[in-house]
Amino acid sequence: MLQRVVDHALRDGVRLDAIRRAARLPPALTEDPGRRVEFDHLVDLWTYLGQTLDDPSLPLRVAQAAAIEDLHVLGFAMMTAPSVRDALDTIARFGALLTDSGRWEVSETSRRVHLRWYRMRPLTLGHRLSNETAVAQGLGCLRRLAGPDVTPVEVTFRHSAPPRRAGHSAFFDCSVRFDALHDGLSFHREILDAVPPSANRTLWEYLCGSAKALSAQLAPRSLVDAVQQEVVRELSSAGGGIPSLPCVARVLGTTERTLRRRLEAEGTSFRRLVEEVRRERAGSLLRAKEASVTEVALQLGFSDTTAFSHACRRWFGSAPRALRGSLRAAVEADPSLPR
Repeated sequence: MLQRVVDHALRDGVRLDAIRRAARLPPALTEDPGRRVEFDHLVDLWTYLGQTLDDPSLPLRVAQAAAIEDLHVLGFAMMTAPSVRDALDTIARFGALLTDSGRWEVSETSRRVHLRWYRMRPLTLGHRLSNETAVAQGLGCLRRLAGPDVTPVEVTFRHSAPPRRAGHSAFFDCSVRFDALHDGLSFHREILDAVPPSANRTLWEYLCGSAKALSAQLAPRSLVDAVQQEVVRELSSAGGGIPSLPCVARVLGTTERTLRRRLEAEGTSFRRLVEEVRRERAGSLLRAKEASVTEVALQLGFSDTTAFSHACRRWFGSAPRALRGSLRAAVEADPSLPR
C-alpha cells in the first residue's frame, strides 16, 4: 500500500531520495512488498507530499489505482464472499491484516448501510490525506464487488474541506461533506444483497480461515490502543455513551479484574483512558461545524452541557463555545494545524 503512494509521487516528479528522507523509508522497500511499515512513516510521507505537490486529488488518484487484489488474502476473501454484506463483514473482521492503525465498522439502519473508518489519531495533514485514501479505497472495493456504477448516498470526512474539491466530486459522484462527525460512506441498504461476480462460498470460507490464521500471527496491538478504540467505537455508535469496564473487558476477551491489572501494569487506568479519549474527541468535534455544543456533550456521554463545560475548563481552560471559537480561529490562521 505504501509503495502505491511512492509510485504516484515518483510519477508526479518527486525524487525518490527526497521521499526516503521525508518518510524515513527503508532502501529495500520494493524488495519486500509484504513488509509491514510503521504507520508514522506513511503519515510522514503523506505530509511531505501534501506540502510538496499541493494536489488535493492525490489521495483519490492513489485509491483509484489500487486494486482489490492488492489486499492479498483479504482482498480475495472479499471477492469470493457470497454477498456484499459478507464482504463488508470480512473487512471489518480482518482489517488488521492491512493496518492496526485504524479499523472499519459496518452498521445498518432500515434504509441505509454505513461503512465507517475509525482511526484514533489527530487530524494533521498527513492523517487527513491518509484517511481520504482509506475511504476512497473502500468505495473502490465496493465498485469492484457490486458494480462500477455503485454510488454512495453520502461521503463524510471529519476534517475541513481542501481548497479544491473537484476531484472529490468526480470520484465519489455524490454529496461529500466535510467537518462531519465520522469518516466514511453511506449507501442504500439494498447494496448489501448484491452478489460479487467471483462469489464462491466454499472458497470464501477457506480464505477467511487463512485470514484468521494470519491475524493470529500478527503482533497484538497494545492494550491501551485496544481499550481506546473500544471507547471511541462506543462513543461514535448510534446509541452513544461510555462503555463500562466490564463491557470493554468482555469485548477484549478478558475479565474486569485482569483488564484492570494489565492497565495498571501499563501505568494507566480505564478511567484515565476514557478521559483521554473524551478530551481528544471534544477538540475534534468542536472544530466540526455541524454539531452544536449540546450534541457534542451528549455524544461524549455527558448528561448535560453544564457537566461538559466543567470538563472543558478542566481539559482546556475554556468553556466549550469559547474553545470552539479559538480552535476555528487557529485553523484559519494556520491551515497546517489539525482540523
